[in-house]
Amino acid sequence: KGKMWLFAVGQFGWAMLSGLIGSWLVYFYQPDARSIAAGQIPLIPQGRVVFGVLTVIGCITAFGRIFDAVTDPLLAAMSDKCRSKQGRRIPFLKWSAVPFAVSTVLVFCAPFGQESGANAAWLFVFIALYYLFITAYCTPYTALYSELGHTQEERMATSTAISLTFIAGTAVAYVAPTLWGIFEPSMGRIPAMRLAFTILACI
Repeated sequence: KGKMWLFAVGQFGWAMLSGLIGSWLVYFYQPDARSIAAGQIPLIPQGRVVFGVLTVIGCITAFGRIFDAVTDPLLAAMSDKCRSKQGRRIPFLKWSAVPFAVSTVLVFCAPFGQESGANAAWLFVFIALYYLFITAYCTPYTALYSELGHTQEERMATSTAISLTFIAGTAVAYVAPTLWGIFEPSMGRIPAMRLAFTILACI
């Protein structure tokens, strides 16, 4: 049971990082009028600026998903063929966890404090790295699940544990505004958001 819960903690970590991107990426880069009034600044070109139909952030996130679809089977094959003494999956988890957390934070660290094409290029690069490292972590992690339980009961217990830690990690990502609200009065909205995301990524 100890191993089962240690394994489940890994689900908490990636669910929280995924929740930060899923919940706050568009909110951060394409703030609404209320958010702008609260101190946020649009950092990339807004509106339907690509062929008059698509948004910049929509194109970037769509590219990230396509890139993810390409890297998934490649990294799965690499994990299957790994011959490390630590097993096929552990080296991928070990070496991708920190880059995964760092790339998640860097997604929100666009270099210019105003609307800029350079910020869009930054987001393009780091959203690709985010999807690369989430694949490098999650694909072996998911495969490891089937290798842990030796009985149906053990697999069911592990499945329950990772479901609970997934819910917990996602829930923590949702309450990021509470955390950045603590820092916002002293440092401003965007730095407070970045600090909150960094604290959660460190966890």
